[in-house]
Amino acid sequence: MVIVIAVTGCAPTVTPPPTPSVPPNVSASDTLSASPTAAATPSPGITPAPGASISAYEPLTEVVGWVGLRDDTGASLAKTTDGGQTWQRIGPARIPGIRSLEELRFSDERRGFAIALAARGTFPPSVVLTTDDGGQSWAERLSIEPPDGRAGVVGDLVAVDDRHAWVVTTPGPCDPAGCVTELRATADAGGTWSTAYRPNGAVLVTATFADVSRGWLTESFVVRRGADLLLTPDGGRSWQTSIDADRLAPPEDFLAISGPTPRDVWALSFDAVSCIGRACGRYALRSSHDGGLTWSTLHTLDEDAGWWANTDCGGLPGGATFLDATHGLIPLGQGPGGSPGGPGSVLFTEDGGQTFKCVRVTADKTSITVRFANARIGWALATAVDLKRSLYRTIDGGLSWQVLSPPGR
Repeated sequence: MVIVIAVTGCAPTVTPPPTPSVPPNVSASDTLSASPTAAATPSPGITPAPGASISAYEPLTEVVGWVGLRDDTGASLAKTTDGGQTWQRIGPARIPGIRSLEELRFSDERRGFAIALAARGTFPPSVVLTTDDGGQSWAERLSIEPPDGRAGVVGDLVAVDDRHAWVVTTPGPCDPAGCVTELRATADAGGTWSTAYRPNGAVLVTATFADVSRGWLTESFVVRRGADLLLTPDGGRSWQTSIDADRLAPPEDFLAISGPTPRDVWALSFDAVSCIGRACGRYALRSSHDGGLTWSTLHTLDEDAGWWANTDCGGLPGGATFLDATHGLIPLGQGPGGSPGGPGSVLFTEDGGQTFKCVRVTADKTSITVRFANARIGWALATAVDLKRSLYRTIDGGLSWQVLSPPGR
């Protein structure tokens, strides 16, 4: 099972391409370089420079996981083999040519993918890296450097095994109406990439896959308000409409999709008009249990906000992560300026999204993102208003959370 939540790092300032409106809490063959970085022996501990922070994280098992660390001097990788009690640096003290690791996906203790921000050029490109030695060395497999001088963008890394992965890319060009976007796919561990989908008159927003065949993506139109959701039954070779824009309210746009199995998928949407100021006020949740062919509306935009605005939690929905056919979480964020506020929390459901209860991750006022290895094991990254970050772990599917020792101690 692959559970995906995008994590946005605080990369150096670049000129971003235009993107569809989002809520205030959500932040032919290519010529590829495949020269691995030099391997290094893991060190017994990590001492990052002052100001270092977690930029990416990946739980694999109850005891094994990785974090990407970023400071003013570059990026490094750390691993735990005891559930986050202690950490070891993996590979060199600074990964050559990399400014920041943005996303991590490991299929086992040796093989994995990463999205990184390269340390080259005026506008650093986004690159996809692979490793087959647990992160001691990395090979660059895909680089997005658009011709108009903007920064290349790669996001939404989905890896269902050690060979099959997808990324949403923004190769440009861009104009005030939007950017050219593509879904790229690899079936040979990043050796070659193909275009699995390129929208016409729309911009890709997010994509996820449950296995090598079944996947979903959302796109927003650039010439008129609206969005739709597509599904693929064959790994991206063909696509069909799952939720048409005409079925949404005029101001409605997709916020997140979560497909833990090929049959079970949820779509969280929001009313962009209600996001004026520091908060969004209207969210909707839909579910499908036939892979996206038919949908049931669990909560509508017009429904009372009580289904998500739990007074014990506070904050704004920032995504949706479902773990199986019935269990799921909606992490909550603080919004611009940290308002509305509340302790770091998630909304938890045991009935497929019909009802939710508040689960506290931390008493601190933070925005939460989550990533799960399976239906029980997951990590949460809590980001405070001052951008300080801390990591938490659950071994019961999100019902309870424990803080992990900070990498570097």
